[in-house]
Amino acid sequence: MLQMGVIRPSESAWASPVVLVPKPDGEIRFCVDYRKLNAVTRPDNYPMPRTDELLEKLGRAQFISTLDLTKGYWQVPLDESAKERSAFITHLGLYEFNVLPFGLRNAPATFQRLVDGLLAGLGEYAVAYLDDVAIFSDSWADHLEHLQKVLERIREAGLTVKAKKCQIGLNRVTYLGHQVGKSCVTCQIHDKTAVTCTPPLQPVPLPESAWEKVAIDIVGPFDTAPSDCHYAITLIDYFSKWPEVVFTSQISSATVIKFLSSVFSR
Repeated sequence: MLQMGVIRPSESAWASPVVLVPKPDGEIRFCVDYRKLNAVTRPDNYPMPRTDELLEKLGRAQFISTLDLTKGYWQVPLDESAKERSAFITHLGLYEFNVLPFGLRNAPATFQRLVDGLLAGLGEYAVAYLDDVAIFSDSWADHLEHLQKVLERIREAGLTVKAKKCQIGLNRVTYLGHQVGKSCVTCQIHDKTAVTCTPPLQPVPLPESAWEKVAIDIVGPFDTAPSDCHYAITLIDYFSKWPEVVFTSQISSATVIKFLSSVFSR
């Protein structure tokens, strides 16, 4: 980080300890425990986007691309007064950040304001949750045009993307822990051995009537459950927070469709 210009030696009166956090891709995220600093920081109440609204927009699209801004926070410079407050302790001495570090109280709001400004006027086909940008379209020709406009904005802003984490021009993508696209939104399954689907479980269509925004999940198998209750299918309405639960001995597309049909037909 010192060679990259991300940090510099510090003589600040402030000091916070370092925390190393593992990332899903196996890399290590360097963080600092800023709890003491955050406790005396005036909050920035810039609103974060609602994930359910973002997923609903993407779920109905036919073509989706996602872009991951490289070390997103580190692309935002700090002013001099903020740099000395970002100081942290290592066994090699005291250092401070030249760029926005992870862990600061207002870092998410600051970065969300930046990406919202970056995509201003493109809201009909581009959204972002922090450093996760998504472009969605109903036709391939439109998608190419939309993708070009977003990439031009990113280039003009001097930001960069991490190519290996981008998904370009797909019918379905993984975004914010969900599989979305082609009129479907489903939860991402991290442990595929946890659920056996015979036949394979199909994506759940987005409802367009009474239950407009819902979350569906499958829990199980339960090792100590009776033979007819190995799995539970849950459906939660975003607005009323009212849950619907049904227990079943196996998970299949027919079981899920029957459950959804009984709920949505009320």
